[in-house]
Amino acid sequence: MRLVICDDHDMFLEALTDALTALGHTLVAATSDPFEVPGLVGQHLPDLVLLDVQLPGTTGVQVARELRRRRKDTPVVLLTGARDEWIRRAFETGLVDGLVSKESGIAALDVALRRVLAGERTITGWRQTATRSVRRTALDLLTDREREVLTLMADGSSTAAMATSLGVSENTVRTHVRSVLHKLGVHGRTRAANAAFELGLVG
Repeated sequence: MRLVICDDHDMFLEALTDALTALGHTLVAATSDPFEVPGLVGQHLPDLVLLDVQLPGTTGVQVARELRRRRKDTPVVLLTGARDEWIRRAFETGLVDGLVSKESGIAALDVALRRVLAGERTITGWRQTATRSVRRTALDLLTDREREVLTLMADGSSTAAMATSLGVSENTVRTHVRSVLHKLGVHGRTRAANAAFELGLVG
């Protein structure tokens, strides 16, 4: 995985660079200056950007917002020592694709980065109630039709069966499924179904 990393503590940045390189990642750029990040991303076109939250003169959230404006498709993960609501909100709104607590350790960070690269939105090292809260918020964003699709997914219905049940085309079903997965921040129908059971949408 090709990464751009930004953290304002040089010692931590060096240690993180060494650890991730040892795990097989390629650090195409590492900087302590957050205002360099958009240019570095445009220059190196990384697979993923890893940002500390607290940065000099700005925050990782603000940098992520600028990256979204310039390059919407580049995944962004925030590395944070705090669990503040405004940080979690950046995840809930889709501004960033992952949140990882600095207390999690390098192995957990590696797993989170690989999940995000695979298309899954993830929170690592936060309390389970935080994850549940994020999913509950996401559930509230689903349209009525998307809730129907999620319920059918939880029942194990195939795409064809859902299309018949809803009276729409299979392509339309696939579009709804992608939207549901994105809003819930999960990868795959099984995890979406698990989220539906966890949140009480289905019994």
